[in-house]
This record gives sequence, structure tokens and C-alpha cells, in this order.
Amino acid sequence: MQNLNELRELAKGITVLYVEDNEIARKKTYSLFKKIFKEVHTASNGQEGLALYMKHKFDLVISDIVMAKLNGLEMVISIKQVYKSQRVIFLSSYADINFLTQAIELGVDGFIFKPIVHDKLFDVLHKILMQIKYTRENKQYKTNLEDLVKQRTKELEEKNIILLKSLEEVKKAKYLKEELMIAQNVQQNFLPKEILSSKKMQVATYFEAAQFVGGDYYDLFVSSDEAINIVIADVSGHGLGPAINMSSFRGICRAILSTASSFQEQVEHINDMVCSDAKNNSFFITAFFIKFYEKENKIAYIGAGHNDILYYNSKTDSLEHLRSVSIPLGIFEAREYQALKKDISKNDFMVLYTDGLNEAVNENQEMYGMNRLIEIIKKNTQNSASHLLNSITYSLENFIKEKEKNDDTTILITKFL
Repeated sequence: MQNLNELRELAKGITVLYVEDNEIARKKTYSLFKKIFKEVHTASNGQEGLALYMKHKFDLVISDIVMAKLNGLEMVISIKQVYKSQRVIFLSSYADINFLTQAIELGVDGFIFKPIVHDKLFDVLHKILMQIKYTRENKQYKTNLEDLVKQRTKELEEKNIILLKSLEEVKKAKYLKEELMIAQNVQQNFLPKEILSSKKMQVATYFEAAQFVGGDYYDLFVSSDEAINIVIADVSGHGLGPAINMSSFRGICRAILSTASSFQEQVEHINDMVCSDAKNNSFFITAFFIKFYEKENKIAYIGAGHNDILYYNSKTDSLEHLRSVSIPLGIFEAREYQALKKDISKNDFMVLYTDGLNEAVNENQEMYGMNRLIEIIKKNTQNSASHLLNSITYSLENFIKEKEKNDDTTILITKFL
């Protein structure tokens, strides 16, 4: 059962529309809701509830299903036409399979049978209030970031006009370059400032943006389940736009991967929030999520359309491919992301990377490719994570020479001790 005080804290600022045609049940349940929510509006049927919704809009709609004058399903269909993402809970003693199916198809967030069991109700409310909280925080985070970018973009555009009219064109161009380099420094501040240390794991990382600001992302942090979270991702596109999306994605990952939900539910929630952002910006994200459980010597991992993890198995002296079995984030909402598990042994290691590595090209338009990468890994199975990383980056730079990189490059290596 969720703590009532915790629910009250989550419910701050949340407005509720409660629709119930049974007066006794309405008064009783309203009293319960008032212990949690400060603002609860009631309606005695779907028609009255819809009218209230059109007038005020609400963060959460809680409704009976079977009612005269527009039932709960009909009311919610009309509401969803106004706001597709409206959060909805149905309370009903009517267990007809057709009603349940329609409710699922409508995308309701919870379904509770009467008589209401408080523990069940509180658990459902806690889940939905957390979702509302994350959505609000992410929206605010994105709005602040977009405002900052608009302000900076406007400033840069104004300076560009001055450049075109100025005799000091070269000097001004240099100044703009310095401004973009500042943006790059801000971007890199979102990456881990210090590599997470662990007695059971060595870590080595490399990041280089193709332009001054990139869309690659990696992170390592400990979550509330005491797992070490390892994330690598690649936002589609290049330049400032993907960098903004990456910054938002970082905030989403840090928040959701530390919740009490299962690993699979966490990634599915991340995908839903990325889908919400992608509706307006048309982007997607490939990613690998890994949780390292030190005590159990196990990892759990979920691949979302990202490059295979190259995993060295010290027991069999072989290189394995841990493959992505799910589609990239931000394409379809309510998608299942399957978590896979693997036992690890001492001296095993993982090489995670973005396609800026294997798809890098030289002056002859030859691709670096997987064979070169695998060959270097096999030659360094007994070396440290940092030694292997240095061998890979040396090989890459020697291959491309002076050729300008056309994609961001990220490499993350973990060796288990």
C-alpha cells in the first residue's frame, strides 16, 4: 500500500474530475479523494462530466462506466478527442469483457473494480501521479532548454547579420566559432564528469562530436536498486537539434532508471516519453541500457535498435554479440522492450559504441568497419579497459588521418574484475 502522505505530496497541484452516478458512492469516494487531492470536481453522469471537462480541463479523470446520459466510455472518447494523452482511471463493478476491451483500446491508465480496495486504488494513483510528475518535469525541462536555445540562436542570427555588413568579417566569424565551442563545452558537461569507480569494474570512455555539438550520449550512475546503470545512445541527426534532444533524454533516463519499477517498465516508460517529444521534433534514438548487479555478478540489458555490444567471454575465450531485439525509442508508444540477463565472469568485458566508429570513412571513402574493430579487441583481451580503448582510438585516427568526421563517435568499455 502506498503511503497516504506520499500520495498527498505527489498530488500537489493535480486537478481531478470524478464522475459517478450513484450519489452514495460518489459522496463516500469523494471524501476519500479529498484526503489526497486539494481540488476535486464531481459530476453525476457522463454528460455533466464532459461539460465540466470542456470548461476546466483536468490532470486526472476518474469515472464510473455504466451511467445514464452518456456513459463513462462515451465521455472518455469525447475527452480523448480534445486531449489524446488525458490520464484516465475507470472505477466499475461491471466486468463485461466488451467494456474492458474498449477501455484498453482507449488507452486508460487504470481500471479498478468496485467495491474499491484502498490498497489497489492507492497503488494505481501512485503510478499515474508519478507519470504526471515525470511528464510535467520533462516538459518544463525541455521548455527551459528550448527557450535558452532560442535566445542563443537569436543572438547568433543577429551577429550573423552584423558579420555580413562588417569589415571585420574574419574576426566576427572567429567569435561565432568560439560561441559554438562554448555550446560544445555545455554539451559535454551533460556527460559524466568523473568515471564511476567500482571494485568489480574498470571503465574507459571516449567521445568526440562531428560538429561542435553532437547527439551521442553515454552515462554511468548507481540507481536506487543498487545497480550500476550503463547507457549509450545515439540521437538521429547532427548538430544543435540532436544535442537538445540528447540533453532532454539524459534527464529522462536519470529520473526513470532510478524509480522502483522493473527494468523493462522503466525503459518502456522512457520510450513513451521520447515518443511524446518526438511528435513535434521528428527524431528517434537508438540506445543500449545495461544494469550491472555487482553482488549477483549479473547484467541485465535492453537494446533499442542500437549497435551490438561486443562482449568478450573469458571462460570460452570468445567474442559474443549482444544484439538489440527491440526497435529504437521514439517511434511507437506502448511498445514492449524485453530485458535479457547474462552471468559475468572475471576478465569479461563489453565494448559499447555508436556508428561514428564502425562507419567512419577515410580519404578513399573506405569504411572502418567491424572487422578492424573485432581484430583489435581480440588482440587486447588480456589488457585493461583503458589500454583497449587507446588501441581502438589509435587505429581509428590512423585510418581516417586528416579526413573530417561526419558523425559523432562514442566508445564505452567496461571490464569486469
